[in-house]
Amino acid sequence: MENVRKEKKMTEEQIRVAALQLEENKRKTSRSLNALNALNAEIKEHKGAISTLNRQILALDHRMSELSDSITELDGKLESMRKSYSVSVKKIKEAQAGSTSELAFIFASDSFMQAYRRMRYLQEFSAWRKKKSDEIQGVKTELENKKTDLSKLQKNKTESLAKLKREHDALASKQVETSKLVAELKTEGSAINEVLKEKEAQARALDKELDRLIAEEQRRQEEERRKAEERRLAEERRIAEERRIAEEKRLAEEKLAQEREQKLLAENAKQKKDKNKKEKKPKADKKKQSDKKKQEVIVASAKPAAKSMPAAAAVDNTAALKKLSGSFESNKGKLPFPVSGRYKIVRAYGRQQHPELPHVTTENSGIDIEVSPGSTTRAIFNGKVSAIFRQPGFNTIVMIRHGNYLTVYANLGDILVKNGEEVKLGQTIGRVYADPDDGNRSILHFELRKERVKLNPMAWVK
Repeated sequence: MENVRKEKKMTEEQIRVAALQLEENKRKTSRSLNALNALNAEIKEHKGAISTLNRQILALDHRMSELSDSITELDGKLESMRKSYSVSVKKIKEAQAGSTSELAFIFASDSFMQAYRRMRYLQEFSAWRKKKSDEIQGVKTELENKKTDLSKLQKNKTESLAKLKREHDALASKQVETSKLVAELKTEGSAINEVLKEKEAQARALDKELDRLIAEEQRRQEEERRKAEERRLAEERRIAEERRIAEEKRLAEEKLAQEREQKLLAENAKQKKDKNKKEKKPKADKKKQSDKKKQEVIVASAKPAAKSMPAAAAVDNTAALKKLSGSFESNKGKLPFPVSGRYKIVRAYGRQQHPELPHVTTENSGIDIEVSPGSTTRAIFNGKVSAIFRQPGFNTIVMIRHGNYLTVYANLGDILVKNGEEVKLGQTIGRVYADPDDGNRSILHFELRKERVKLNPMAWVK
């Protein structure tokens, strides 16, 4: 019996150790997959930098070739100008042979007209020499400037080539790291499958919860709209009923006034007939009294019915939501990135074939952005916090509504907003969670939706 208990205890300990080892293997595999995603993102960055540098070097080569051709052409032009100038000066000197100076050349003339022509000739020659000298100097200056530009371009090319070499070296290093990591992961096929299945299950759970929250929000908004419409219709019926009652009262008072007027007219006619002979007052006074009574009756009948004050209009934010939606749509492709500073996208949107692991396909409802530990995330547009909740694998999630559009910021640690709070573009939402089990790796999961329809965030942010 004692042996059975010992064996049972030993078996339980072995099971516990195996479970711990399995959990540690899963964590290690998860860290390796995250590291592989980061390496692939860095390799993509290095390839992009190499492509950009290659384009810059080609542009520099083209510009240097143009400058070299231009310098060769200017060298030829300068040499030709110098030769032409030298020949012309030599001919002038030969024409002045025997004269020690320009003044002697003028005084050696045979006549005044010849002296005048020689003086004009010397003036024109002096102006020509200055012009040619300036032209030669201009070509020399242009040539020197182009040689300086060429020297700068050669320096830029040398720097670009050095950068290109560094990028190639970094790329080769990352590719070696990637190859080692892939080799390690290939030996852990079952662990990879378990980790990927777990991540897929977490992603499906997040999708399901987001769909539920959005559907609940839509139902609540629809209920608010329905109640607002009912209040509006009730208010319209109340106002219509008040108007009907007021109109009935006015008609009744008008009828009563008419009956009083007819009664007064009949009494006046009877009094006039019965007391015609006995009355001493002029007919004008009687007529005036009758007119006065008529006027009183008319004034009494003309009093308006009391107006009822309209009730406050029902609140309906449908127009505001449409305006905000339209504003969000008009900024497509211009919205700021949800993080500032350096970052790399380690998992793209949609269904992706893994670049290194064959037969591994991943599905992403948004984009995964790796940032430095301690980095924060920010709202990409004005909106209202519609939900804050936690989900396994994504820590704390904040959902912000922008009219009919929603942005989702997942895997947050510290939260700096409250549910229902109005947020502004660029406002800090929270700090990205730093995973202590993965070297404080910080990855923000970001989604963008139009109600429940998933959208590619990269088509909206810049």
